[in-house]
Amino acid sequence: MRALTNTGLAAADRLWLPGLSHAAVASAAWPVFGGAACIAGLLLATLASFVVYLPLTALALNGGGPIAADAPAPAMTPLARVVLLGLWTATAWGSAALTAG
Repeated sequence: MRALTNTGLAAADRLWLPGLSHAAVASAAWPVFGGAACIAGLLLATLASFVVYLPLTALALNGGGPIAADAPAPAMTPLARVVLLGLWTATAWGSAALTAG
């Protein structure tokens, strides 16, 4: 997980920052469900992302094995990005809907 989320400002060749996508889809719920539900969706999407989604993605992209501390991050495939975005969207919007309801 550290390899997928280690995105410093010096890493200009890095094409994907995991934190921005789930924050963007959670923020899109603001006009629909309101501020409190949007924040609840963002918090749940963040928790699910770093506890479940990113570790499972790292395992899947690394052939089921853990990533060594000195190993480079596995390349994110387009399909992995789409799946993660779908999971983040469903988590953020679903929890916002449950909170608002």
